[in-house]
Amino acid sequence: MIQSMRRLLRLAGEYKAAMIFSVVCAISSVAAGIIPYFLVQRFVMAILSPSVELAELLALSAGVGASLIAKTLLFSVSTAKSHRAAYRILRNMRLQLANKLTRLPLGYVLERDSGIIKKVMENDVEELERFLAHNIPETVSSAIVPIFVLLYLAFVDWRMTLAMLIFVPLAVFFYALMKGLDKVKMQKYYQSVDEMNAVVVEYVNGMKEIKAFNQAAGSLSRFREAINQYRHYCLEWYKACWPFMSAYFVLIQAAIVAVLPIGLYFAVSGSLETSTLVLFLLISMSFASPLIKLTEFANSITLVVNAEQNVHAILTEKEMPSIPISNTLQSNSVEFHNVVFSYNGTVDVLKSISFAASEGQSTAIIGPSGSGKSTIAKLICRFWDVTGGEILIGGMNIREMEPEKLMDRISFVFQDTFLFNLSIGDNIRVGKPDASDEEIIRAAKLARCHDFILNTPNGYDTLAGDAGSHLSGGERQRICIARAILKNAPVLVLDEATASVDPDSEEQIQEAIGELAKGKTLIVIAHRIRTIMGFDKIIVIQDGRICAAGNHKELLESSPQYQAIYRAYSYTENWTVGFGRETPC
Repeated sequence: MIQSMRRLLRLAGEYKAAMIFSVVCAISSVAAGIIPYFLVQRFVMAILSPSVELAELLALSAGVGASLIAKTLLFSVSTAKSHRAAYRILRNMRLQLANKLTRLPLGYVLERDSGIIKKVMENDVEELERFLAHNIPETVSSAIVPIFVLLYLAFVDWRMTLAMLIFVPLAVFFYALMKGLDKVKMQKYYQSVDEMNAVVVEYVNGMKEIKAFNQAAGSLSRFREAINQYRHYCLEWYKACWPFMSAYFVLIQAAIVAVLPIGLYFAVSGSLETSTLVLFLLISMSFASPLIKLTEFANSITLVVNAEQNVHAILTEKEMPSIPISNTLQSNSVEFHNVVFSYNGTVDVLKSISFAASEGQSTAIIGPSGSGKSTIAKLICRFWDVTGGEILIGGMNIREMEPEKLMDRISFVFQDTFLFNLSIGDNIRVGKPDASDEEIIRAAKLARCHDFILNTPNGYDTLAGDAGSHLSGGERQRICIARAILKNAPVLVLDEATASVDPDSEEQIQEAIGELAKGKTLIVIAHRIRTIMGFDKIIVIQDGRICAAGNHKELLESSPQYQAIYRAYSYTENWTVGFGRETPC
């Protein structure tokens, strides 16, 4: 907990002065709120005096009004300053998290539910706003001012001060009991929150499949179960803790119950002045307010610490090591030397893979599903680090290249396209953020998507929708190719870019790829053999190993595996779907 608090305070950084100013204003606000009690005491005593003067009463009343106005203004300034600083800190934190995720292995994201990562970046970061914007200024002021008030009251009359605090130890006892239960229940609560977030995101993202396979009842039951589990742990937490919390709130505000009879006894016995009794009665009715603020801070600290630890866990996650070297790349060729890779550290997906994709030539990688084709493509971009061996670009180990420089040299078109919920033009501009409109249109024309873009409601300003939902699969794929054309990187990696599109779209995408690949190192993860028959080199992968390499003609003569793939292709080209006989039109 202490470490979390220290890290949160360090986050203040350049906003430390603003936070300190906010705390000073908060302390001044609380102090200004105490002044009226002393003025009201004098007001009451003045009224009881036989020689009361109207001017004195008016002055005291004005003092009360001025104090309350000062309290409100100082609190407003404190809140404005702390919130402005807090939200800037939160902005920086979210940017740090986003940048961190780009430097982590792709597996870090893929192995976690997107709902949990979303919760950290949204809910947990937002939870820290409470600590930075509220807890720091309000808690510090709620602790410091009452201490000075108590010291002053003890100087006035120590007996009445003790009477005012007589229920505090008992209140603290009940609060400690509540916190003991709190620790036990909160862990299950956090787990239920993570599970609920993960299921909600999964449910929304999978809505198409849920409807298509009529799985609404089953999916909804899992969704309902996660919600009910969250509800169960929330109620379990409240039921266990609130009896003790209620006792605490009653006792912490019961000061006047002790001050009134004890004060009257001392006043009747002549050992307590009436003015002092009035002062203690007034303050005892408001003394619980700062203590309740402290309680709110203590109650929220568990949530804040948990949120900070979740954020800290991502920010301190081990990144892929990099030893940047300033050597100039000799070429844009891609080489694999005895590459071994395992996702889980036990089963090798790739086993001693070695090949070279020369600059300016086309290289295809083909093989059955699960053979490791897509893994090879992703390792070129260093989405993961190899378990053994090395990958070179231009003669340099990609581990020795700065990640930004590595990605500047590679254009990657995935099988599963993703578009942001931005305009079509801005989605293409992702490939080159400073590109002009003319450059975007040129890339779109080369990618064979200019015409269909013009047919959308707002042309290049048309929103692509969430994950590109307003466009078809072929249209999204061509937008991604336009993005790659605009980037114009010397190494082009295509991971089954035409595997899930219709024949018309495939033909247009192949034309676009032809434009994109001119003069580049082209590596294609092939799904359909007809798309790579004319490639300079075809590598056949099976069970994580290279079993053959050569051009189409050579492989047909020498590779049984390639021959089997070609026979399967030739056979499927003649497939028809029907009822066993021709149906007249």
